[in-house]
Amino acid sequence: MADGHTGPANPSCQVCDPATLQALLQAQPTLAALWPTLPRRSHAAGTELLRVGEASTRCWLIEQGLVRMYYLSDQGVARNRSFHAQGHWVAGGLPTQSLPSPCTIEALEPLQTVELDFATLRNLRQQVPCLQPLLEEALGYLFAQHAQREAQLLTLSPEARYRAFLAEHAALLPRLPQHQVASYLGISPVSLSRIRARMRGDA
Repeated sequence: MADGHTGPANPSCQVCDPATLQALLQAQPTLAALWPTLPRRSHAAGTELLRVGEASTRCWLIEQGLVRMYYLSDQGVARNRSFHAQGHWVAGGLPTQSLPSPCTIEALEPLQTVELDFATLRNLRQQVPCLQPLLEEALGYLFAQHAQREAQLLTLSPEARYRAFLAEHAALLPRLPQHQVASYLGISPVSLSRIRARMRGDA
């Protein structure tokens, strides 16, 4: 699970490491038997996996593609919270709490996902005890990411936020339209264009 900074690097999310999943499947027969039975879904670009206010009852592993999670203001203005590509788990809330989602999850590219509903996940926590520490680690990682994101928005200049975004999400940049990046940074596309031109001039 994932969400620039000018400080130390973020700790990695073990749950989003494909090697972690493979190790679990090899070591846990219950999980290995369930995994092939989980729904595999294809979603077109623009599909909303979950809308703001809807009950968050499942999570998705992105096997291919890219999504954004965004908030919607009372005026209907979308503000990107995070981007997630292949290998990431996404959900509209904290697994396994079925609460209204505070944000919308939208496909920016065609997606291939594995879908895991919270009821199944709750049962797995009972049957596969080693999942609980991984879930707790993932939640801790998410809280750290949210705290860092808030700190950046409150303390960094727009250019510093963009430099931090480049440091963390350089691989995603070719896949993201400029207006989506600007929305994540909390600035207009015009402001982002000026920042990019200034940075090219300083290079």
